[in-house]
Amino acid sequence: MNNARSISIAAVALLASAAGAQNLLNNASFESDLGFDFSNVTNWNGFFGGSPGTFLEAFNWTGATPNSGDKALVTTIRVGSSTNNGYDGFTGHVQTVFGITGGAQYALSVFARSNPGVNNGAEYRVEWFDAGNNFIATNNQAIQGSLTNQYQQFSYSEFAPANAAIAKVVFAVQSFTNNGSPADTSVAWDDASLTLVPAPSASAAFALAALAATRRRR
Repeated sequence: MNNARSISIAAVALLASAAGAQNLLNNASFESDLGFDFSNVTNWNGFFGGSPGTFLEAFNWTGATPNSGDKALVTTIRVGSSTNNGYDGFTGHVQTVFGITGGAQYALSVFARSNPGVNNGAEYRVEWFDAGNNFIATNNQAIQGSLTNQYQQFSYSEFAPANAAIAKVVFAVQSFTNNGSPADTSVAWDDASLTLVPAPSASAAFALAALAATRRRR
């Protein structure tokens, strides 16, 4: 086996290792019952808020077609009466992940689609906290402009703050911006994952560098 092929195999193995990282989320496909009282923060727990009369929903079985399995998480804000436009509402689910390594890179992904329409905000994020459960930072990912009626995978990665020890993963819809039309918004979420991105070992990093050098010489 020549050196170039050996290097290529090492690089592929490294990428496969990253793709196969352990999912740190429980009930990641929303198949089991969700929480609403935060008695078990390592499961999904729903949160709600809005003006009186606004219809708010965040459940894992509302008749929406899932991406896989039998259920999906559905988060919905709809006008509840003729005198309520549905604005200034929010609803979603959050799960707490303990044992975060400060300074390490994490990747969050989820499949999402409109259910059936999105007239306001839809977002997902990781919120970082220290060991005392004090908020540090977040990087909110707004996806309302990219949603269609078909599931798509949304993902991003970031480095946890150096003093982070806890991550809280959030999937939510909100209607804080009044665009003149009723704030009817519903999003289906499924097959979420939060993974630690493996740091390349010295040998794997060397293999990738060598592979790049080999390609430049061709």
